[in-house]
This record gives sequence, structure tokens and C-alpha cells, in this order.
Amino acid sequence: MKKLTAFILLVLVSIAAPALAMQAAAVKEAPTHSLQSLKHSGVCMVQNRHGIMKMIPVEIDGKMYYGCCAGCVGKLKYNSAVRFSKDPVTGKEVDKAKAFIIGNKDGTVTYFESRETAEQFSASRKSL
Repeated sequence: MKKLTAFILLVLVSIAAPALAMQAAAVKEAPTHSLQSLKHSGVCMVQNRHGIMKMIPVEIDGKMYYGCCAGCVGKLKYNSAVRFSKDPVTGKEVDKAKAFIIGNKDGTVTYFESRETAEQFSASRKSL
């Protein structure tokens, strides 16, 4: 009886092993990027908030910025400092039109120079 049980287990393992190996390979090949950048067109780049209303596009030097009202549009056009932020991980200045943007629970946004720095930031917040 023990030999039969051992034989059955051996057969089951030999059948299941390739399937498990394929699943492990699929997990390794799956993208590790879980963060998605918010659509720039959904972010007021003056108030640094998302999802508040339809944004007004503002093209400056071939780049697209967005504001939620006429006041924000004016600030984007005439105050270049408003179009930039600092990446909280690297401290480098980031052009909001090119930034990787993540939303925060309170409706605000944070700008990053890359997905990688956004993921570092997100991982550090989760570990707190």
C-alpha cells in the first residue's frame, strides 16, 4: 500500500510540476509596475488636485498643462514657477507636463520625474 501511495504521489507531482513552473514563470514575467500615472488632463496643475472638474488645456512651448478655472489658466500662462514641482524622492525639479503623477487619498497629487521614483515614494509610505 505504501508503494502505491508513493507511486501516486510521484505521478501527481510529475503532472503538477510543469504547471507550477509555468505559473512561476508567468509571475516573473508579469510587470512589477503597479502604479499608474494619473492622466494629466484630469489634474489642475495649479491647485495640484485631481478629479475636481473638467480641466482647461493650456499649451505652452509645445507642452500641455491643465487648469480648472480661468484663474488657474492665467497662472499657468504667466507664472512659469507654477508649471514645475519637486520630485519628493530626488529633490529634482519636475516639469508638470512631463511628470509621472500619483493621486493621494485627500485629492491632492504628487509629481515625480519617473515611475521608479514614484514607486520608491509609494513603497516608503506603505512601510510607515
